[in-house]
Amino acid sequence: MLKKGFLKGHANTLNHALRLVDLLVVLICGSLAYFYSPAFEAFTALGAEGLPAHYIKAILLAVVFTAILFPMFNIYRVWRGTSTLTEIKYLATAWLMVGLLLTAFAFITKSGADFSRTWLGLWFISVWVSLVGLRVLMRLALRWMRSNGYNHRHIVIVGAGEQAAVVADRLKRSTWFGLEISALYCPHSKELPLWSKGKVLINNIDELRKYIDGGRVDQVWISLPHSEEDTIRDVIVALDGSDTEIRYVPDIFEYQLMHHSLSEIAGVPVVNISYSAIDGANKLIKMIEDYLLTAVLLVLASPLMFLIAVGVKLSSSGPVFFKQQRVGWNGQEFIMFKFRSMPVEVEKESGPVWASKQDNRATPFGSFLRKTSLDELPQLFNVLLGEMSLIGPRPERPMFVEKYKDEIPHYMKKHLVKAGLTGWAQVHGWRGNTCLHTRIEHDLYYIENWSLWLDIKIIIMTVLRGLVHKNAY
Repeated sequence: MLKKGFLKGHANTLNHALRLVDLLVVLICGSLAYFYSPAFEAFTALGAEGLPAHYIKAILLAVVFTAILFPMFNIYRVWRGTSTLTEIKYLATAWLMVGLLLTAFAFITKSGADFSRTWLGLWFISVWVSLVGLRVLMRLALRWMRSNGYNHRHIVIVGAGEQAAVVADRLKRSTWFGLEISALYCPHSKELPLWSKGKVLINNIDELRKYIDGGRVDQVWISLPHSEEDTIRDVIVALDGSDTEIRYVPDIFEYQLMHHSLSEIAGVPVVNISYSAIDGANKLIKMIEDYLLTAVLLVLASPLMFLIAVGVKLSSSGPVFFKQQRVGWNGQEFIMFKFRSMPVEVEKESGPVWASKQDNRATPFGSFLRKTSLDELPQLFNVLLGEMSLIGPRPERPMFVEKYKDEIPHYMKKHLVKAGLTGWAQVHGWRGNTCLHTRIEHDLYYIENWSLWLDIKIIIMTVLRGLVHKNAY
């Protein structure tokens, strides 16, 4: 019979088992997909038996990539307290990255034509379905166990104020997480909160330590405002000799923080208040996405870019490309490329001008390029140079950045990521001479909520409705 403390005592073993199962899923699905693909019949007709050597190498390479990338994407972290959809998103991103690396490897080695596309499709879909199905079954099993008293974590809440009430309410409504409040420590509270009914009440620090040493507690959650720093310190010092997990719920609900996170720098714990989601492993994903997709786009767009270059040259005298100083990541200035849409040196008369519908300085052909956003295509070279990204906030000229950085709230936070050819604001129509406040709000939403799926969504929206727009001029 399964003991109630079994899962907790064997967490590391179960984690390693899950890693092994994931690798076996990739290996088995790759092998089975081959025997159900046209490639199997083709090789059998040639007298071959079993998996061809190059198929074996591809599957083993995918296993290696999975073993490396899945831990990088925190696939094996403790998911207690997070939604199934969140875990599936992480899993999808990690598996998609394995696919992108395999695609890049095949492109570099020019071996893509050696594999059946049907086999690749069956393999990737079957692995995806199997990995997701495994996680769903695990969550269902854990929910059943927790509903029957297994795999619970008993918590002591330190604090009895509004912040602690929010924590208690969320844990109470999320019973499937198996987090159970067993006691409350509130030495300075005159009135006990309603949620503490039925809980063990602890009034002094010695009693708290004795209760925890009794082995009935898994975690202590300190949920106190900053003003009670003395109590926070007393609890941490008193529990220093205990092996119980201690967690601090920061009093940051009152602040409007952008993608705040906890980290450690030079041994010093810090809360990141202005922080981009594109960091760590996400930064690597973004870089691979940019270089891989940009290389493909340049190959596909090169005939069109050649025709545009001829059109620019024939429509007015001067260079094909227009170069302009822009401000990008970390406030660094760079030279941005565009197809020239205006006569040469037109700004010598007008000076820097914010684009608007009344701006009639463009040539007829240049006006067409602007309205269709085709003048932006040379910025693919900026992406390859590492100065821009495919997706991100649009870069502005230094004089406009200087003007708006103190006028528009949070304006400079758009420079936490690389500037992009298109972005969340642009696909929603906030481009050209539109409300800067709303545009910045969209840029900050993108920075805070970045994911590979959001980038894919923006690319699709750009293709469907973002190239030609009433606010493009």
